[in-house]
Amino acid sequence: MKSKLLILFLLCAATHLAAQTDSVRLYADTFKIAEQQKTVGMDDYLLDLVQQQSETLHANDTVDTLTLAELMRLDSIQREQAEIDSLRLANAALEVQQVAQTPTIVIEKSWIKDEVEDRNDVLRAIREMKSPWRRELTLMAQITQNYVTDNWYQGGSSSFAALGIAKGQISYIRERFTWENFFEWRIGGSTVSADSLHKMNTTDDLFKIYSKANFRIVPKLFTSLSAELETRLLPTYKSNSMDLKSAPFSPFRFNIGVGLDYKPVKNLSISFSPISYKVIHIMDTAKVKVTDYGLEQGQRTQHNIGSSLRVEYTWKPVREVSLETKFYMYTNYKDVELDLEANCDFIINRWLTARLMIHPRYDTSVIMEGDTKAKIQFRELLSIGFAHKFH
Repeated sequence: MKSKLLILFLLCAATHLAAQTDSVRLYADTFKIAEQQKTVGMDDYLLDLVQQQSETLHANDTVDTLTLAELMRLDSIQREQAEIDSLRLANAALEVQQVAQTPTIVIEKSWIKDEVEDRNDVLRAIREMKSPWRRELTLMAQITQNYVTDNWYQGGSSSFAALGIAKGQISYIRERFTWENFFEWRIGGSTVSADSLHKMNTTDDLFKIYSKANFRIVPKLFTSLSAELETRLLPTYKSNSMDLKSAPFSPFRFNIGVGLDYKPVKNLSISFSPISYKVIHIMDTAKVKVTDYGLEQGQRTQHNIGSSLRVEYTWKPVREVSLETKFYMYTNYKDVELDLEANCDFIINRWLTARLMIHPRYDTSVIMEGDTKAKIQFRELLSIGFAHKFH
């Protein structure tokens, strides 16, 4: 009997000792979980929950492995949820930043409802979101014609004038860096009844390439490096004379400048180059009068170092009206060159347009024959014809 009581006592002691061992192991697991929570920086709520579960299990002096497993699973779920929430916040912030940098799709105001043009505007804006490159090409062909018979009671003479324009741009636009490239070729001619030597006289001949690279310093202000090439491609004669006023690559102008470019509002650029280099070259000095372009007699090439200012502004109150203004000033601290060109295009429909061009110019280095000082030069053109823009 005593032996049976001793065996029963030993079994109870062993059971109690096993329970104490499991409780110690539970404390160790709880401490380990708590340390992990501190390491990953989880909420205090999860730590309190672990402590409450541990105190409950210790008070009952029992081990519930299922509850401990659920507790560890809860820890994993909370951690994953916290990571998901963090990713969502980061993604939301990124989306806000991307939306702020994305150009807004705005359809221009229009006098004439054109659903095709509206759709093209939207598609063009979407393409600009995907690529930093901008491409545009405009072709224009305009004519003016007048016919008068010899016996017309008011007199007069027949005439015909034509003007062709091709201009475009290829630009690379980023938030801090932009690289803009423009080219323009204008060719125009007209018949003059008073000129017996030439059936057609060149009235407009210009080939120009302009490139500008900008790097942003602060909002709206950029450091700028610009270069411009300008020349003629066809011969131009004086009326009733074989003397050339200009010839291919006569004159040839090249400007390069370093400075600042200020863009306070959309479509307005004010570029100032305190250091600007300009070269003028006359290839055919035998037939072209070099003094008409500011060179001295016998001189073929002229080099100048000075400063330049360029202001460009485009105003479009509605889609059918576009006013493009360019002002250029250059000085070598001895002579001053001022050039203002304003072109206003009136879009009649998708294919027809009218253009009014006003171009005054003043150059103190150019003194024409018979004059004692430089005078303002001026020309004006009003035409109507075909035009189309490619993007």
